[in-house]
Amino acid sequence: MKIKKQNKKYLNNKDNKIKKINKFKINKKNTGRIKNKLNKFLKNKKQKSKIKNKINNIFKNNKKIKFYEGCFNIKDFISPSYINLKNPKYIEIDEEYFSGIIISNYYRKYSDLILKKLIEINCNINISIFYEKQDTYKTLRDLTYHIGNVGADIKTINENREDIDIAAYTYDDAKYIRKEIQINSEELYFLYIYILVHSEDIKELNYLLNKIEGICQSEGLQPKKGNFRQAQIFNSCMPYMLNNEDIKITSKRNILTSSLVATYPFISSAIFDENGIFVGTNIYDNSLVFIDRFEKEKYKNANICIFGTSGARKIILY
Repeated sequence: MKIKKQNKKYLNNKDNKIKKINKFKINKKNTGRIKNKLNKFLKNKKQKSKIKNKINNIFKNNKKIKFYEGCFNIKDFISPSYINLKNPKYIEIDEEYFSGIIISNYYRKYSDLILKKLIEINCNINISIFYEKQDTYKTLRDLTYHIGNVGADIKTINENREDIDIAAYTYDDAKYIRKEIQINSEELYFLYIYILVHSEDIKELNYLLNKIEGICQSEGLQPKKGNFRQAQIFNSCMPYMLNNEDIKITSKRNILTSSLVATYPFISSAIFDENGIFVGTNIYDNSLVFIDRFEKEKYKNANICIFGTSGARKIILY
């Protein structure tokens, strides 16, 4: 009986001490001290192994950060090795240079697609277009308020003032937009256009920027280089639909539903007949040219005139 009582006391003391150990915050400093006390306290090898397993489980559960060596995810494959944002005129990513342009203004009227020449130049550019639909009720309310104020100013101010023509233009535009919304069921949108140019050489990048600026100005677009805003333009031109708030103010312009057709970005000026024979490539946009010269509905006759220098293989084309 005495032996059994002693064993019960021993087991009770042992369980209490194990509970205290489980509650105790285990750090690197006191692990050795805990193990030494357990070795002195426990004499049975089986009991030692059980408690050691419990302690190891406690250590595993207390590890908050687990580091796995040799793991390689899709993010590591996609992400660049470095990004340099020190220069305000461009961004450098893995020895590739990126620079952005903001389209800040447009002509009042267009008869053709405004991005046609930009798409046909065949150089390293990304074009990002955003449309934001506006509330019709709020738009009509603001237009009516603006028409009333500007109309009163035109009647009261002196006609010799320099801004009388500008006030008259805004007055006529506001009346036109209100009429289109009320009568023709048009809707008002805010338009944002960004152009991202990239190249492996800085000189080529500057050449492309000047070339694109010239094309934009010839089409009635007013371009602005995005200095000190290159990161925002880069993010806005990426395919995750992010229109950065820092550059929206500069590029925001209003447009009606019927005028959205002028911003259509998909253009194909290639010569293609369904039953045609491959003749060559277009020198302007590298598109393929297929011609069926025996198609009577499209061509008057099957004759072809070929021009070329000597040795250019004109006989093969014929």
